[in-house]
Amino acid sequence: MKRLLNPKVLVALVLIVGAMVISKMYFPVPLPGIQLPAEGVPILGFRVPNTFIHTILADITLILFAVLATRNMKDIPDGLQNFAEWVIEGFYSITEDIAGDRARRWFPIIMTIFLLVIVANWWELVPGVDSVGVIEAPHGGKGYIVEKIGPFYTVTNEEVVVEHYGEEGAKEAEKGEGGAEAEAKEEHGLPKTEDGREYGVLIPFLRASATDLNFTLALAVISMVLVQYYGIQALGMSYFSKFINFKGGIMGFIVGLIETVSEVAKIISFAFRLFGNIFAGQVLLFIMAFLVPWLLPVPFFGLELFVGFIQAFVFAMLTLVFFASAVEAHDEHH
Repeated sequence: MKRLLNPKVLVALVLIVGAMVISKMYFPVPLPGIQLPAEGVPILGFRVPNTFIHTILADITLILFAVLATRNMKDIPDGLQNFAEWVIEGFYSITEDIAGDRARRWFPIIMTIFLLVIVANWWELVPGVDSVGVIEAPHGGKGYIVEKIGPFYTVTNEEVVVEHYGEEGAKEAEKGEGGAEAEAKEEHGLPKTEDGREYGVLIPFLRASATDLNFTLALAVISMVLVQYYGIQALGMSYFSKFINFKGGIMGFIVGLIETVSEVAKIISFAFRLFGNIFAGQVLLFIMAFLVPWLLPVPFFGLELFVGFIQAFVFAMLTLVFFASAVEAHDEHH
């Protein structure tokens, strides 16, 4: 109780609540557009997927962390070096328990997957991700009324259904349930409804990498290709006997087909498990912040911190287990 009454804690709470009240009064939280494909951010005349930019940001974060943690190495570590060694030693111990003598060889791959996924997942929770970007004219579908707040623009929750987009910039829109059509006249790149209000769609600069199936599928394919590589390297051509097996008769052949299907299913499972959990978490945060943009989203941020860690850990550990399983002789495996 005394800690709660600490003046510093009380000041921090007042500032937090005050910021929330101000943001509620002056910066109403719109419900972001929820869609599966990544949006393209206009950069130097090209459309760059915002999930790709997010992945590059995660890479840069890891590189900076590695540089800062190792720039002044000490025999008795402290600070970032101490934290980095603690993470690496703990994860290496887990890898060694599963992989045995091969841990030293596989550890860099497993650790890279874990760090990339967890940093990308946790960057999703930083304010501005999914909510700061450029507002563009909608090319069909739905747009949202745009309001100016000081030097910035924000989209509201008032929808404009865009039915047609012509080459000359004229749009026909249907707004609200009344069905009143409006001819949009573009000014400053944004179209207007018949009552003169601008509307558009938000293209965020950053979006969580794992909410794009391209990212999760690429990681899954890399993992399973390495599984096959290590299996062939350890067992030679006999590795394929678990897929094509005529020695066991009809039953052996059927088991081989099942093994083949399971290898493909692992890719799908890898990709959709990570994608589904992170995308669902993103939507959950959107909805909570839209409904009650005060304290309600806070516990869900904590939940997403945990989910982001668990998903990265599960992806890395399953890859390691598949590595270990691939290098076992088929007879030993059964």
